[in-house]
Amino acid sequence: MKKETTPISFDPIAESFFRLGLNFEQSLAFLTAMEMDIFTAIGDDFKTAEEIAEHLQCSATATSRLLNALTAMNLINKNGPKYSNTKNGKEYLVRGGANYIGDLRAFKFILHRWLTLKDTIRNGKPSPPVKLSELSNDVIEGLLSLMNWIANRQAPEFVRFLDISSVTKAIDFGCGSGSFGLELLKININIELVLLDYPEIIPFTERYLERKGFSGLAKVLSGDLIEADIGKGYDLAIVSNVLRFFSFKENMKILNKIFNALKRHGRIVLQETLIEPDRINPFFASFESLRMLLLTPNGDLLTETEILFLLKEAWFSNIKIHKTSYGSTIFIGEK
Repeated sequence: MKKETTPISFDPIAESFFRLGLNFEQSLAFLTAMEMDIFTAIGDDFKTAEEIAEHLQCSATATSRLLNALTAMNLINKNGPKYSNTKNGKEYLVRGGANYIGDLRAFKFILHRWLTLKDTIRNGKPSPPVKLSELSNDVIEGLLSLMNWIANRQAPEFVRFLDISSVTKAIDFGCGSGSFGLELLKININIELVLLDYPEIIPFTERYLERKGFSGLAKVLSGDLIEADIGKGYDLAIVSNVLRFFSFKENMKILNKIFNALKRHGRIVLQETLIEPDRINPFFASFESLRMLLLTPNGDLLTETEILFLLKEAWFSNIKIHKTSYGSTIFIGEK
């Protein structure tokens, strides 16, 4: 395929830098289309820009420009004056599709955080700080919807690493939507499951429980993850993608609390996306680390060695490590 000529093709090195600097344009065009539900407006039909604009109550001229850009990005098809969804678009981008990824509100919130990067680098802390209590319900729901979509697809593989034959009581610590904990109930409905998260998160957790048909089958606890009393007598504690949000000292406090809450021979199942000791690889992890700088006062991705050190310092033993197909690492330790 012949390389497309651009206004700056005379200098390919400069062109690569210009492309990098303008990558946000494609991202924002896509996110705007998702926010406006353009793919759902097209649905299974072939529609003109005027028809789509009328459905969305937008300017037909402006809508056609966005539709043409989405076509150039291969996100939709154009046949004469009419637009249609791609096969993948129908499955992932149309509301109600088999793998619909949601409206991606969370990405807009994250984008606003990236715009504070310069001040955050100067200050060494999020600028301004992110406080759950100050986030709108819309932002929290958007973030949880994204995490829920991912967790629902990871949970079946996650539980395959666990032996829950003797588990009678378990806690999903920092549960979010509760997907990992609820996967235990799909295997054994008699497990006494506790779901814990912050007061700002728990109302949405309860909605997910109702939506998934698990209302009344799990006990929901609301509290600060570091300070909350989580009770005792657990055979299993799930801690998925939680440690990255806290400092070393805070993580020690969390792990010590979980250790004390477990029965003898109880197990912790800790899942995290790891970063290599060079703090560069894998590529996506280096950006997740930078994202933690923008979102948390003390959080960061951890290396395998750092997590092993934390678990051993918290007195966990017989630690087993498993690599998942989706890029996370699972640590199972015993009290």
